[in-house]
Amino acid sequence: MTIKTRTTPVKAKKSTPASKGIVHVGLDLGTNITCIQAAPEGSKKISATEVTPSVVGYTTEGILPGIIPGEAKVLFGKMAQKYKLHLNLIQPLKEGVIDDMDATRDFLKHIKETAKIDENSEVRAVIGMPANADQQSRENTRLAVTGIFDKVILIPEPFLAALGSREESNLLKDDYIDPVCNSIFVDIGAGSTDVCLIQGYYPSAEDQVSFSFAGDAVNQQIQDGIIAKYPDCQISIAKCREIKEKHSFVKSAQATIEYPVMVGGKVRKLEVADAVGTACDALLERIFEGVKALIVKADPDSIPDLLQNIIITGGGSMISGLDAALATMLTEEGFEGCAVRSIGQSYQTHVASGAIKAASQAQDRQWQNLLG
Repeated sequence: MTIKTRTTPVKAKKSTPASKGIVHVGLDLGTNITCIQAAPEGSKKISATEVTPSVVGYTTEGILPGIIPGEAKVLFGKMAQKYKLHLNLIQPLKEGVIDDMDATRDFLKHIKETAKIDENSEVRAVIGMPANADQQSRENTRLAVTGIFDKVILIPEPFLAALGSREESNLLKDDYIDPVCNSIFVDIGAGSTDVCLIQGYYPSAEDQVSFSFAGDAVNQQIQDGIIAKYPDCQISIAKCREIKEKHSFVKSAQATIEYPVMVGGKVRKLEVADAVGTACDALLERIFEGVKALIVKADPDSIPDLLQNIIITGGGSMISGLDAALATMLTEEGFEGCAVRSIGQSYQTHVASGAIKAASQAQDRQWQNLLG
């Protein structure tokens, strides 16, 4: 994969005063949303949690003074989205891996600043990676964080999501099924959907079914469906994503969803239920096939407990009825005793929370030094 770059190579860090201690960082660097959490070493208290859209906006030529706040040359996250008409918007990642190196580094510096991490601290970061990320993608991540963090560990995102889901207070209960020991995670992101078997070790690519039909593809299918019904509407992908986030559903007899859309400079209420339902059902079918494939691969003795620990995370976990519909489909297929649950709104912090736990458990020899 060719990584876009625009600036000069990384320079060595300037000398700084003596370190004020070690800070652990948990980082979920996502295609659409990034979450960073920070905590002092040895503390269970999170000192900072920031959730930011993964977008960088560089000002375009010819912008008049006073348009961009503070005459900034670059904006991030929600501010970049707010001023998108006057910016060149860059998504640093595609399908969970780095696509633009310089934008990624600018973005990482920004989110480190928003977490208010003391510049004299030694910053050790655990970063989530797609379970099927290749060596080049992992190396690109190390390069991106060099000079920003001091040490790093890269861990598959599904494992971190399982750590984030673990309820330590229940670990000694006989009926508690630890998601780190035995679970299937369905992570529905923007660029890919990853279905991953977690059974007490870091999952490899063989433990995962990954496909590119995910949030972005659902948005595209909604747009295609609406334009097929209303050829003159010229509805944007951004508007389709907005519709999905407010009205998504699966396997529903929902009769109508009327949504205001600008058509020819005028607001019209378009009926969009068919387009939304069809797109979300298409995602559900693919998830069903992926989960089935991993259940069959699992050790037969582990399957009864495994079926009770199917967890949906990522932005797609917000689709109404997705967990119940998947459980019904699996039961009808003959997988009895299924329990499927969606993480819901907390999906934004789940991987980062697991990363903080992983950081606190890591031994010194596991941290990779990054040369600035």
